Amino acid sequence: MKPVWWLLIGLVIFLIRFQTSLQATENLDRYTDKPISINGKISSQINLQGSNQSFNVGRVRVRTNLYPAYEYGDRLVISGTLQRQVINPWYSRFSLIYPGIKRVTAGNNIFIGFKNKLAVWYTRVLPEPEAGLLAGIVLGSKRGLPQDFWQALQKTGTLHIVVASGYNVTVVMGAVVFLFAGILPRLWAMVLAMIAVGAYSIMAGLEPAIVRAAIMGTLAYFGQALGKPRDGVRLLAAAAGAMLLINPLFLFDVGFQLSVMATLGILLVCPRLPRLPQGVGESLAAQLFVWPILLYNFGRMSLFGILVNSLIAPLVPYVMILGFLPWLAYVPLHLIVVIINRFG
Repeated sequence: MKPVWWLLIGLVIFLIRFQTSLQATENLDRYTDKPISINGKISSQINLQGSNQSFNVGRVRVRTNLYPAYEYGDRLVISGTLQRQVINPWYSRFSLIYPGIKRVTAGNNIFIGFKNKLAVWYTRVLPEPEAGLLAGIVLGSKRGLPQDFWQALQKTGTLHIVVASGYNVTVVMGAVVFLFAGILPRLWAMVLAMIAVGAYSIMAGLEPAIVRAAIMGTLAYFGQALGKPRDGVRLLAAAAGAMLLINPLFLFDVGFQLSVMATLGILLVCPRLPRLPQGVGESLAAQLFVWPILLYNFGRMSLFGILVNSLIAPLVPYVMILGFLPWLAYVPLHLIVVIINRFG
């Protein structure tokens, strides 16, 4: 079958799925500004900011007090007034602000438990914000970062280093290949890199954003490593298309947009850049392509973003490699903190 037919079939399926998603949004919209009760599992990582924590339960974003603490996979019964934020004519965000919450069952994920123990260990052996930064870089955890440092990350365009993103996945793969390329054949080194990405994704919770970042980051790295950016772009298009067929509303998800554009930048720009230290080329390429999205969605983008990312990019792989030896990771962590605070 010719590729054009596959595209037409995919488009028809997408439109059908998109219409179904719109219907689901309309069903939720009927309860806007009305008391509702939902029963479901936490489907995202817990985001701590100041005295609040927030997480997703299906399509609904929940923001509540810092305590009691909740975990990924917890089943909750949540009661409150549903609020709606219209993003565009086709997509809305729904939220429950400080609702009543009852935990039905606790999440029982051995990998999440291991991740939390590592994060606690970091806080015992390192000061803040270095401990929270290490947990963010290695585990994709956003717990424990001081509010002022979080704001500095936002202002400098470096928030991506503490969330599970295609950039972090690329760093994981690059670090593993760098360590084993001189010892093992390159193919085996890349296989080990894929295993490392799988382990990283599991520790980060296997939520959709992380799986998406793992797929796209892997495609970007392979396309670049094999010297076939065009093939990488085709694979990226296929992966993005498959994700949109699964959930058409990803089209309006900022994380999805950033993953696609950052990966596209790595595939198209990196091969044309001069040889740069590990991570710098990827960071430059990704930043160039995500600037418009950041400006549109957040209304600002640091003019120093590319500079700051270029300065910290060579340090991030060492932090990830030394993630199980936090004492040794302190020096590159502290340098990253100093750079971000200086420009933030």
